[in-house]
Amino acid sequence: MANPAVVKTTVKPKGEGVFARFVKFIRESWYETFKKSSWPTWTELRQFTVVVIFTIVAIAIYIGAIDFILTKITEAIPSGG
Repeated sequence: MANPAVVKTTVKPKGEGVFARFVKFIRESWYETFKKSSWPTWTELRQFTVVVIFTIVAIAIYIGAIDFILTKITEAIPSGG
């Protein structure tokens, strides 16, 4: 069993307050975003955009078709009343 009289605490080094950690996070985020990341070229960006638009249109047509079919099925069911 642990000795309750001995309390282990971690000592924060000076300068590691909330504001210092926030500034460090912003600095590291900026560095990783602009220095370490590879960005697509304009040609790649256009190609990706076309793929995304095509996918959205295809999914919209699919959902619209399912909605149309289910609407026709529900309208064909006679209502009891």
